Amino acid sequence: MRSLSCLACLFSILIVAIVLPLHAQTTNDLEELLQDIHGSDCSPHGPARVLYVQAPDAKAWLTCGVERPSGHPTARNSRFLTASLGKLFLSVALLQLHEKSVLNIDDKVSKWLPSNVIDGLGGADHLTIAHLLTMTSGLPDYLDEAYYLESLSRVAAGETAREILHWAVGTIADEGRLFAPGNAYDYSNSNYLLAQIILEEATGSSMNRMFSENIFLPTGIKEVQVLGFGVGPDDFVQGNEDFGSGLQPVDAFLIGFGFGDGGLVANAEDIASFYRALFNEGDVLSRNSIVRLLQDPIGEGYGMGVEIETDPDLGQVVGHSGGDVGFSADVRHVPEHGVTVVYLSAEANDDVSVTFDVLVELLN
Repeated sequence: MRSLSCLACLFSILIVAIVLPLHAQTTNDLEELLQDIHGSDCSPHGPARVLYVQAPDAKAWLTCGVERPSGHPTARNSRFLTASLGKLFLSVALLQLHEKSVLNIDDKVSKWLPSNVIDGLGGADHLTIAHLLTMTSGLPDYLDEAYYLESLSRVAAGETAREILHWAVGTIADEGRLFAPGNAYDYSNSNYLLAQIILEEATGSSMNRMFSENIFLPTGIKEVQVLGFGVGPDDFVQGNEDFGSGLQPVDAFLIGFGFGDGGLVANAEDIASFYRALFNEGDVLSRNSIVRLLQDPIGEGYGMGVEIETDPDLGQVVGHSGGDVGFSADVRHVPEHGVTVVYLSAEANDDVSVTFDVLVELLN
């Protein structure tokens, strides 16, 4: 079992809220657990961090740092860029369309992608939507430093989100496939750009609108938004990254748009509430769709936008980690117990293993 002691230095402010009547054991577990990782070395003016625990009848959290220099202290509802945690939302949105027979999750992508996108990929024989969502497409990753720099230039030139999305997909046009679809696993953000295009082609609507109408509003997670669509860097905590001379703010890198591979701005409580609604309350997908979502076709511990592992003590644990310029994030959820732990950090390359550590301490 990994130790919590290395995480003690992260937190100096402890806030515990128990919002509903519950069994004393649950209350004691949450309070005791968070006290164990309460430290005294967190800089009161350092990067924002939130550690949030949600049990069936309890909520508890730790906060650290400030939202912005000379700004408000970090709060439970402080919003962060959540990076790849957003991939599950896109998978869910596509499975919702599958349930409505708008598309089939096993459709070939050539049925939905515009011809110029297909041509740019050099064709897409045998490549399906499911291959994209499970990272088994064999497509290389578009995301690198050159992309960030060029995308900023395109934003400054006034290009639309759609134009930049299609350009980003085109950057892998000259790169070969890593393997034939379905034959192996390789984590590539390109898959979720193509999945977003398919969602928008199938519905005639934006990903932002589909998320709002079919996920955010029905589940009551009202503070989640897609970067660039009514929310910019000034509207959430300031991210920080060390580019070689200490931590630097990254607002200048976040003036563009969030895409299907991870562009959601959210607070920890809304992420936890989404996982509970999806895996425990049945408010988002049917049971059959949940089963499909959690299928791991290659045995790499990855379903459709969700990491899956089976722990001998905890049982099945689902979630996702995420990293973006200036931000780190992780969520772990145990469906059997309805317990979720979310860690959001305004520092790139932060250690996010605390989520699993908390689950082990809480449920063992």
